[in-house]
Amino acid sequence: MKQPQVAYRGCVNAWECDQWGHQNVQFYLSKASDAQAALCAAMGLPPSYFRQTRRAVLPVADRILFQRELRAGDILAIRSGVRSLDPAGTLRFFSAMRNEDTGGSAAFFETQARLTDLTCGAQIPWPEPVMERAAALAGPFSDIPPPPDITGPRAPGRIAEGLVLTYRGSVESWECDETETVPPCFHIARFAECANQLFRHLGIAKGTLRAQNMGTAALDYDILYRIPVRVGQTVEIKSGLLEVREKVFRFFHHLLDSVSGEILTSIEVAAVFFDLTARKSVPAPEAVRANAQRLLAASGVI
Repeated sequence: MKQPQVAYRGCVNAWECDQWGHQNVQFYLSKASDAQAALCAAMGLPPSYFRQTRRAVLPVADRILFQRELRAGDILAIRSGVRSLDPAGTLRFFSAMRNEDTGGSAAFFETQARLTDLTCGAQIPWPEPVMERAAALAGPFSDIPPPPDITGPRAPGRIAEGLVLTYRGSVESWECDETETVPPCFHIARFAECANQLFRHLGIAKGTLRAQNMGTAALDYDILYRIPVRVGQTVEIKSGLLEVREKVFRFFHHLLDSVSGEILTSIEVAAVFFDLTARKSVPAPEAVRANAQRLLAASGVI
């Protein structure tokens, strides 16, 4: 049976951990992007190809399952494999992040990407040699299935009037990579900041969580990259609530161009509150439930 290749090896640095004591979500994405670069090189798309042709493999969609938290010093490996490659369209691949000390799965990424001409932004066909190498790497990987479909309400594709403005700023040059666009990790860095703003609207302040010895952790991301984000662009994020279950709560963010109002990136998030000592999930605070209906209505979900 064909096995996925090791596309990344590294560890969790202390500065990659957040106030809850575990690796921040943006660094899961950063490490997954490193693995993507290794997979692209194995397909015959090294950095020199991108520099010479002004092309790039840009993500279209990411589905991410966060399975176990990672803490400073944990040793990691990511194994990646090609699901399929449409000659004129989408590359589908996965990346499985594992804690090498425990052997446990830490996160799973199911990604769709396209080859893009950076000069005009158009999608272009994959070169034949790349197709051949991708076919050699591809496999059924029946023991590594894609994530299950999301259940429950989905984020509306429009900007409802009652959405919460959770971020406004601009894109710095150091946030862009060699493609001159913002990579996934810096999309996620903004979305992670927005969650705190959204919690405030739900009646949960950071001090309240600390007093109750509680933190938050992401379980599931569903990301759609609609339009590349570039240096100097002024952007804002509007957020809403999708549902609150006993422990799991779901919300969404739309990253917008502040000038045109276009949606650039959308994400749906499933998350939990957890006990900072036991490192186990706990029921959502009563304040969240009390304010949920108001925010659900404002989000255009009900």
